[in-house]
Amino acid sequence: MPKRGIYFLLFLLLLGVEIAIANFLKTGFIRAYLGDFLVVMLLYCLLMSTLKPSVKTGLVLTLAIAFAIELLQLVDLTRFFPQEYKQFATLILGSQFSWLDLLMYLLGITCAGITEVVLHKRYSFPST
Repeated sequence: MPKRGIYFLLFLLLLGVEIAIANFLKTGFIRAYLGDFLVVMLLYCLLMSTLKPSVKTGLVLTLAIAFAIELLQLVDLTRFFPQEYKQFATLILGSQFSWLDLLMYLLGITCAGITEVVLHKRYSFPST
């Protein structure tokens, strides 16, 4: 299977986990922090499956997008959406800013980066 296909399968798996967290957990550690930790991995897998950035560029771009969305929560961007789209916008953009969310994004993208390094070393063959 091509590498982009693996990223896409991981994206779908993480999307399923995120949907389950959103639907079944309304409070607690998993909802508040693990979801944020996983969402940057989800976004990274989506970017890597659709674009062709280097791993480093993909990691930096993903973190920049996550931080930008979190910082937009400071201005409550969802208030500008029509009522019929407000719930969806809140799901995608979030509802309130949190410094801990930024930390979870950083930890999640670090985990993705470490995974990339480990897998690259394990499955790369020396050139002859």
